[in-house]
Amino acid sequence: MSDLLSPLKGHSEPRVVASQGDPGVVLMERQIVSLVQVAAWPDTLAQVEQAVATVTHCAMPERPSGSTARDATAIMAVGPGRYLIESDDPGLPTKLTTAIGADLGAVTDLSHARSAVRISGPKATWVLSKGLAIDLHPEAFPSLDVAQSAIHEVGVLARRLSEDSFDLYVFRGFALSFWEWLTEAAAETGYRVDPPGSA
Repeated sequence: MSDLLSPLKGHSEPRVVASQGDPGVVLMERQIVSLVQVAAWPDTLAQVEQAVATVTHCAMPERPSGSTARDATAIMAVGPGRYLIESDDPGLPTKLTTAIGADLGAVTDLSHARSAVRISGPKATWVLSKGLAIDLHPEAFPSLDVAQSAIHEVGVLARRLSEDSFDLYVFRGFALSFWEWLTEAAAETGYRVDPPGSA
């Protein structure tokens, strides 16, 4: 687990900013334990995918922009031969590095390099559409799909968990700027901030 101070410390504490009626979205900073990027060489993709599946006990995504999940592990396809793997196993980076040698691919520990925020609720898609330049209709961006884009000039990896729930990953150095945009965008509909956690 990252032992660094959260860049959202003092900003993501529980509170309610009401509009009219119930808040339209719920925001929560997620605590990343392990986040690892794996990239295969052009001729080693099958071996790398087998190694990732063996280490994580999780099936690989079938869609080029898809993701899979098992227990507290998620595997996200982020490009040709590239995957982002999140887990609550603090030993995941070492396990993947051991299973995938330099002859098969590259393993990069991003656990301290990213921040994650979950947005959920009936207005989650509406709030994100203010800044996320992708089609968020469920037919175009279905549950468990992953997309890389930008919000307010901040690079964002968005993973749709369900029709009204998304996990958003941003570079740690831009987390506060991103959070400020998100809360401002959600103010119109009202929002609740839940305690930081890994859920």
